[in-house]
Amino acid sequence: MFNIAVIGAGIGGCSAAYFAHKLLPNSKVTVYERGTRIGGRATTFRSGHVNHELGAAFFNSNNLIVSNLVRELGLEVQQLKDVNDIAVWNGTEVVFRSNHKLFYSMLKLVGKYGFSVPKLLLSLRKASNSVKKLYEHKEPTEFCSLFESLGLDKWYKRSFDEILVELGVDQKFIDELITPITRIIYSQNAELGGFAGLSALLNVYGESIYSLKDGNEVLPQKLVEASAADVRLDAKVDVVKKTENNGFLVCVGEQSSPFDAVIVATPLEVADMTFEGVSPRILQREYQKIYIQVMKGVVKPSYFNLDSSASLPSIVLTSKEVDPVTRFSIKDVPKGESWVTVTSTQPIGDSLCNEIFKNGTTVLDHTWTAAYPCFKPVKRIPDAFLDDGLVYLNAIESAASSLESSAFAALTAVNRLKQQISS
Repeated sequence: MFNIAVIGAGIGGCSAAYFAHKLLPNSKVTVYERGTRIGGRATTFRSGHVNHELGAAFFNSNNLIVSNLVRELGLEVQQLKDVNDIAVWNGTEVVFRSNHKLFYSMLKLVGKYGFSVPKLLLSLRKASNSVKKLYEHKEPTEFCSLFESLGLDKWYKRSFDEILVELGVDQKFIDELITPITRIIYSQNAELGGFAGLSALLNVYGESIYSLKDGNEVLPQKLVEASAADVRLDAKVDVVKKTENNGFLVCVGEQSSPFDAVIVATPLEVADMTFEGVSPRILQREYQKIYIQVMKGVVKPSYFNLDSSASLPSIVLTSKEVDPVTRFSIKDVPKGESWVTVTSTQPIGDSLCNEIFKNGTTVLDHTWTAAYPCFKPVKRIPDAFLDDGLVYLNAIESAASSLESSAFAALTAVNRLKQQISS
């Protein structure tokens, strides 16, 4: 029996438990989670028949690993139509609104931004082909080496704006539309790393976009359930010790348990966890704090400088002038009311609710103290393979963070352990 400890019960840790059960049949998995729930940043707030995704909001058909997991688990998906009805607001006016028909949206974009549009689309197509080749590598390889072999390292080594300008994309197009689109996923105000910007655009560009009908937090829950893992909630790991026989002790308070391998699936910068007998070199990254406010009421279109008879967009993206708010998600419900979910990088209080609604109320306030790293250009992605039998999934978050990247890192980790066992 090969005993594996997984530290963290988010999508990465739960995927790792599932892949270990599937690919390492003679293994036993124990999942440690410092919180009281499974799911991590995949968190769904439900009210009546409406799901509000507070973290991982969607995946697309190009996310091959997540799509396969959803099929294997028999989970029901729903295609999101919201992304076909997007407006960009600069705090004064709506500078762009998409059309439900992609062709007409493209015509509007070309008419406003000229050749910047085809230049961007061509660059995205080339980069997308390189990203797809990540799946073709079966040997578990350090993310840094893997990205370099495909020429993708040039993206994370530089800022997204810098790369786009070099590709011939006009700065006005970047400021008015590209930056707001990247804020759908990464709500940060600082300089955005190139691969994070690329992954954000690829997640919403040209592919069908889905969420789970019962909420995206169901995915990690069903993964860990299917893994038959021993799940220990409210169990903060304090120390991971390497033993003389090249195994590991996982220590929670005064208790310690022996394992043959450990998969760390939580950011070490905020985990308050130490290592003994092994000295991993960890990149100290700053993490982005994100505030989510869910409100309900009758929206005043005039807030977005729209005519009172105008229909509301499903998603309102913001330019930097609207900071700290990075986006609004609007869902209409009966009686002329709407749910509005506001994402921001600073607390916004109740005053905004009074400005948006004729009669409104705040239903939920949620704070992510460490939603994801502040994506800045980096020279290299840190090592994921910290020692024989010790793997760090969140190393990939120096480049990007999503359901798919976490699942990809988990599959890589389990294939590394499989290689270790067979050698």
